[in-house]
Amino acid sequence: MRLLHCETLTFEDFVQDIPPYAILSHTWGDQEVSLGDMDNRDAASQLDGYEKIAATCRIAREQGLDYAWVDTCCIDKSSSAELSEAINSMFAWYRNATTCYAWLSDYAQDAAFNLTEEVVLASFESREAATEQDRAFSDPPPLTSKELDMRNHIGQTLGKCRWFSRGWTLQELIAPKHVEFYDRDWKCFGSKAQLAPILSWITGVDTGVLKGGSLDQVLVGRRMSWAANRQTRRIEDMAYCLLGIFDINMPLLYGEGEKAFTRLQEEIIRSSNDLSIFAWTAALKDKRAFRSLWASSPNEFKSCQFLVKPALEWNGRGEYSITSRGLRTTDMIRTVRGNASRKGSYFLPLDCVDARQKKDIRFVSLEQYGPSLFARRKPWLYDTVVDIDVSQASRLPQAQYICCRESPDFEAMVRTSRVGSVQIDFSLEVFDETSVTAQPETDWDLRNSILLSYRRRHFWGCWRIRTVSDDPGVCVVCVQSDGWLLYGIFSWENLPPAMDQSDLLPSQVADMLQELPVRTSVRCHPWCHTVELSEHEIDDSGDGITGTLLRIKSRKATSMDDGRTTVKTRLQRLFKKKTWP
Repeated sequence: MRLLHCETLTFEDFVQDIPPYAILSHTWGDQEVSLGDMDNRDAASQLDGYEKIAATCRIAREQGLDYAWVDTCCIDKSSSAELSEAINSMFAWYRNATTCYAWLSDYAQDAAFNLTEEVVLASFESREAATEQDRAFSDPPPLTSKELDMRNHIGQTLGKCRWFSRGWTLQELIAPKHVEFYDRDWKCFGSKAQLAPILSWITGVDTGVLKGGSLDQVLVGRRMSWAANRQTRRIEDMAYCLLGIFDINMPLLYGEGEKAFTRLQEEIIRSSNDLSIFAWTAALKDKRAFRSLWASSPNEFKSCQFLVKPALEWNGRGEYSITSRGLRTTDMIRTVRGNASRKGSYFLPLDCVDARQKKDIRFVSLEQYGPSLFARRKPWLYDTVVDIDVSQASRLPQAQYICCRESPDFEAMVRTSRVGSVQIDFSLEVFDETSVTAQPETDWDLRNSILLSYRRRHFWGCWRIRTVSDDPGVCVVCVQSDGWLLYGIFSWENLPPAMDQSDLLPSQVADMLQELPVRTSVRCHPWCHTVELSEHEIDDSGDGITGTLLRIKSRKATSMDDGRTTVKTRLQRLFKKKTWP
């Protein structure tokens, strides 16, 4: 670590036994003093950035400190190795500093308004307590006119400072144990401990964290929300400035753009089991109906400011990991039952709730688009909460994969995976929807009874369901081959043995179906089931993606039907025996 001696303004390097030092937090300007500039003191002193270095050393000496660290001149930015080490170590350097001076170059104190007055701080503390607690969906008490004036004044003066909008200053606020705030004239107007309620209101950072509380107790999604309204000069720095907040180390690759934030999320997943990393929501202007699991920037975590852990963990026993196919999940994806608006959908509970509305748990809505492959569906705020009473939703026990990387044609690929698919419709009064099974298993969206095409010309599937009574169920076999759809319905117990295999080729299934003279109806006493074919829209997106609908119509056979069947059989036998000259 390279430190600046406050008396001589010369640099000294320390590997261990680092002496007490002060550290500066500020926003960069146009004429900053670099490490090389300090070789010529007279020339460096003519630059605008020199004043902040001199002021930092002066205040440090007044407080009995011999060393200081300023990022503009204490890092050799021409060395990529040193720059990478500095960025990965910066959170620790700020945390280990004796004191941090936060200089707000665009803030001037108002002599008639004292930020540290007890009445001012008490107002912010009481409002924060009312916001965090469960209010049973009721609004908090309205602000008084005096409180409104107070907040407007602070928001228009202190809150507008560039220091609160920069990405790097977030960790510089959180990491140090002691922070002193200085205005543009280098006059101290309060410490982090004193101003914690106001700083929390401006930045969204929990007051407890500002007062020294552990970051580990704050959900990942909530920590991300602190950076939602901040910017950096370079796109990659929006990820790099958050490394210390998530206790992550990773190499710097300037030029990778938004991929840096994707890499940060991947590293967080590898080191944490906090599912709130997926609790982000897309902006309203983002009209994409399908996304990957990764957020594009911290800005999409705005709605996560009040996330906390629920009393009941939904996915405590599940497992997940990053693979080449996406996020591999086991025993975590669920299907909703008992709610008509969500029936047939897949979702991943995230084990986090809004502190103000603890009844609704955050989740990721999913759409199946490939064999055991899912995409994130409708990532908007009103589609990311579900009533916690749906706890009886069933789990998918097999390993499933949720897309983590998306290409420009990702949404089109998800949509076209259902073009030409086959959906089966049946009566809930006759059949037990919980008994549905199918093969090949990976080709079926079982919750919606859809045999997915996955943009293939040839595919087949066998679908089975039991009746609600003790009567046998039915099997439906269908095959798509060169644009033709063949299908047949059989009783559960009379499915041809040759079809009861999962490794059949579509051509083999087609040959077997064509050999059967009657395959559109079946009699399973006391039911008669028939299948009708029609074209319909596969999903509810309104995009006109159509497929084939096989509708099972069921009716109970009557004694009259039995009599007619018997007569018909006898007549067929009679005419069959008749010989003609």
